Amino acid sequence: MDTFAKVELTQDLVESSFPLADLNTLLTSLSDYFEVPITLVTVIEGQWQHLIARHGILADRTPEQDAFCKSLIKHNRSLLVPDTALDENYANNPLVTGEPYIRSYLGVPFRLDGKPIGGVCLIDTKPKNYAERDVHLLETISGLITNILELQKNYSLYLEDQELIRFSPIVLIKWKYNNGLRIRTVSPNIERVIGIDAFHLCSGELHFEDLLTEPSVEKFHFNLQNHLDGLEASEILLEMALDSKQIWIRMITVAHFNHDGRMTSIQAFITENTAQKYTEDKLNETNRQMRLLLEASELGTWDWNIPADINKVNKKWCDMLGIEFEYVETSVNYFRQLIHPADRSHVERDLAKHLQGLTDAYTTSYRMKHADGHWVWIETYGKVVERDNSGRALRLAGTHRDITYRMEAQLQERKQKQLLSFISKAQSAYLKTGDLSKSCREILEELIDIADSQFALIGELEHTAGVPRLFIHAISEMQWNDLSSQLVQRYYDNDLYFTDFNNLFGSVILTGKTVISNERGKHPASKGTPKGHPRISKFLGLPIKLNGELVGMIGLANKFFDYTEEDAKFLQPLVDSLAGLYYAVKLDKERQEAENKLLELAMTDTLSGLPNRRAFMEKAAEVGEISFPYLIGMVDIDNFKSINDTYGHDAGDKAIKLIAYTIKDALRSDDFTARMGGEEFAFVLLDATHGSSSALIETIRESISNLEITLSEKEKIHLTVSIGVKAVLPEMEKMSITGHLNDADKALYEAKHTGKNKVVWFE
Repeated sequence: MDTFAKVELTQDLVESSFPLADLNTLLTSLSDYFEVPITLVTVIEGQWQHLIARHGILADRTPEQDAFCKSLIKHNRSLLVPDTALDENYANNPLVTGEPYIRSYLGVPFRLDGKPIGGVCLIDTKPKNYAERDVHLLETISGLITNILELQKNYSLYLEDQELIRFSPIVLIKWKYNNGLRIRTVSPNIERVIGIDAFHLCSGELHFEDLLTEPSVEKFHFNLQNHLDGLEASEILLEMALDSKQIWIRMITVAHFNHDGRMTSIQAFITENTAQKYTEDKLNETNRQMRLLLEASELGTWDWNIPADINKVNKKWCDMLGIEFEYVETSVNYFRQLIHPADRSHVERDLAKHLQGLTDAYTTSYRMKHADGHWVWIETYGKVVERDNSGRALRLAGTHRDITYRMEAQLQERKQKQLLSFISKAQSAYLKTGDLSKSCREILEELIDIADSQFALIGELEHTAGVPRLFIHAISEMQWNDLSSQLVQRYYDNDLYFTDFNNLFGSVILTGKTVISNERGKHPASKGTPKGHPRISKFLGLPIKLNGELVGMIGLANKFFDYTEEDAKFLQPLVDSLAGLYYAVKLDKERQEAENKLLELAMTDTLSGLPNRRAFMEKAAEVGEISFPYLIGMVDIDNFKSINDTYGHDAGDKAIKLIAYTIKDALRSDDFTARMGGEEFAFVLLDATHGSSSALIETIRESISNLEITLSEKEKIHLTVSIGVKAVLPEMEKMSITGHLNDADKALYEAKHTGKNKVVWFE
């Protein structure tokens, strides 16, 4: 008995839905035989001990916690308690101290499939002992009770089955086979379902084959032969010619074989199938007419038998994909292979949803590969037209429509919008940041996507000493060795230039024309790639021109399909936009250079070439913020007015230029000097002190005192300067730079009035 049957039997016993009158009679006999007042058959379920058969007691259940027979279930063996008053385990049990006042107890397990579920018990109200043979006898009776209950249950099930068959639309027939078929049993509902008298069939007055049309007799005999050859189960559709009508039946036959493999009997399950056969015939005719209609239309059709994995298509379906109708494969795996790899996941997801009954129809769009290699956009619509009783899809049918033109138009429109969008994005990014490289990098991934490519670069042409080089604003990151890693770092540092133009992208630079290469190694400029570099199989190079002059290029590589002139035309708005941005950057650079030049002029003394007073004061203000020591000095040309008055302003100008050069030449690159006006100069020495720089300043003075300006062979001018210097210690003095400059000027004043041609340090 399986688990389900055992549970069902237990529930029947507990719920008293099972006939137990004979069992109560048996318990009465047991009570007489063993001379005890109470005999029980119990089953424990949940919190209760159910008394499913009983003698000598009225109660039909007791609490499980008080039940003696729970010990039978726990230990799966008999339990004998001769005197409960003397047994500490049971002396205080409510069934001992109260009704039914158990004084002695003998119980054996009541089992189903060897598992105890209750007990068969003998109970007395006085002490009583039992012999071993009594225990064995009670165990035998327990086994008999189990057998009786199972037999009664099976008989009840048999009666239920017969009642079910009586009202069932399925007729059961069993043939015995011994060198020929002989009907052994027929279910009584055959007359109601088919209209045949069961008695005539069972008696042999009428043979089953006599009721079949000739074609169906042949099918019946063919099916019999298949069973004789070892076929276990089969299904056939037969036509019966009865007196008043013709009907169709569907018959499932199951053959039974002995240990030698010889067929001994056939059991058949028959259903009346006339209405369904009529419907199928009408449907087949409708389908035939529909196929004729579809053949005249632009629709391809398909019909998929799912369990058999056979997909039937019409000629129009094949024409869409350039496939010969006579040689098309029927496996769904063949059709899956034709679907574009990028579309397979959503096609199979939509299909699975419909097969599971989650959608009303199977509708989707995807690309399929044409026999000549190009891709065709297909719109498909289908529905499950047949399911089994469990809801599993058995047949799916639908149509295909070629929507390539529509999809390509939509794709072109989407790409146009996307192109305009990221052109605007690039322009906005540049206006926001002023960084053209960053703007190009922001749109690079979108450019790769819209061009259906794997790699891209955007470059700007520059000329250094007349030699062209391509500055890379944006490029797909590709690292394949240590050198490439260095190039990537230079790219991030905005210092990546290409100077070797003996290749495909270089051909764009050298010719100024669009370059298209779709066969690796075929283009004259195709020189391969560095070792380890990702393979470049296809290339499109677009020149960027401004007023007819080449200013840069866009490079694209490894499109899935070939690059065409149409791709170049499509991307021309981006090319023009980049040309405009390059021009804007050029104008911005020129403006910045002009502003820098004007600023330089505004900050430079035109005579000496040194920074002027304004430039010095700005620089000195910056120096005033530093924390390390520095020197600030003032220089004045001695007797300069006399030189101008005696030798003229040209001589004075020469003196200023010569002294300016001498001072600047003597200072370090980090130091700073300027002409403050007239014959005065100033300087700042950074990170300097009196001790470290006094010799340098003295050298400047001496160098100037050794200068002379030759006006003629007889006229020469000797120059000297006075210098005032202050050593500034920022951590010691909290004074403005103007204050320090005034202190240096005071030292200069002292030098001028104490003999000139000397250096005086402010104390």
